[in-house]
Amino acid sequence: MKVLVAMSGGVDSTVAAKLLIDRGFEVAGAYMSMLDSSNPSDAEKAAARLGIPFYVFDVEKEFGENVLDYFCNMYIAGKTPNPCVVCNQTMKFGAFLREAQKLGYDKIATGHYAKIGTENGETVLKRSENRKKDQSYFLNGLTKEQISNAIFPLEDEDKDEIRRIAAECGFENAQKKDSQDICFVQSAPGAYVEFIESYTGKAMTPGVFMDTDGNVIGEHCGIARYTVGQRKGVNMSFGSGKPLYVIAKNPQEQAVVMGANELLFSQEIKVKHFNMLYSSYNKENLTAKHRYGQTDAPAELFTSEDGGAIIKFKTPQRAVTPGQFAVVYDGEIVVGGGEIV
Repeated sequence: MKVLVAMSGGVDSTVAAKLLIDRGFEVAGAYMSMLDSSNPSDAEKAAARLGIPFYVFDVEKEFGENVLDYFCNMYIAGKTPNPCVVCNQTMKFGAFLREAQKLGYDKIATGHYAKIGTENGETVLKRSENRKKDQSYFLNGLTKEQISNAIFPLEDEDKDEIRRIAAECGFENAQKKDSQDICFVQSAPGAYVEFIESYTGKAMTPGVFMDTDGNVIGEHCGIARYTVGQRKGVNMSFGSGKPLYVIAKNPQEQAVVMGANELLFSQEIKVKHFNMLYSSYNKENLTAKHRYGQTDAPAELFTSEDGGAIIKFKTPQRAVTPGQFAVVYDGEIVVGGGEIV
């Protein structure tokens, strides 16, 4: 079987290619050039050391249209986007799969920590047993066809073991730091806003802070600077000194609504375009989470004819944020997910 590995130059995708070679697959590597600053040299060096063919796909225009435009437009609309979910769906398992198939490859592979299996006759996406690295949340937007055409060689691997394999093979990237989640934005204060202003050519529109009664209590320099649940960097409190948190954003009025922490808790989440990946789920065994870094909690799932869904948690959840993705699990299996509205 011919497999094309998406190689970023990092240690995970490099070792993924090595493991596939060891398992007898006919392997090649490819790098997606998505930004002006993209540099395939690390990936090319790794492919050369492995002795496999190497390609570079120029998908900068497509990445801009599918991911960068989405990222900026969502923030401007008062939401908090998750570009990694959209990038996986449209680029890493969309554009990359398309180019791989053009070249005659049977499957694609990535360095994601997740699993693919079969349950009740369905091909399913499952989480990695390595919970610290599990990335199934970010893959909730994939289609069943994309999943069926993918291989995740790392599955349950431990990151220390991955680095050991890389060092043993003499890979230069054995100790290379993991990339940040959002590859196109620097991890510095205000970097998101600076990127949006630079990319769109427009400065953030100033606005006001409001309390829950609609009273103006301050001014801000753009709603993209704030997200639901945020306290740090707002520096506002009640007269009693009780802290205020961002509880909502109103893009029509460029308003950031502030309130007490207890107002941040809710038990129901409405999502649009719920992507059903496993229809044979056990409704008594469901859990869900509404952001990547949290532990999933017991929940119920109610789908609607318009393609959306309601997720009801058994206990209130803090800071449910429009624009992020809610993902539902049946044990180890990803049932599906959708954008929170």
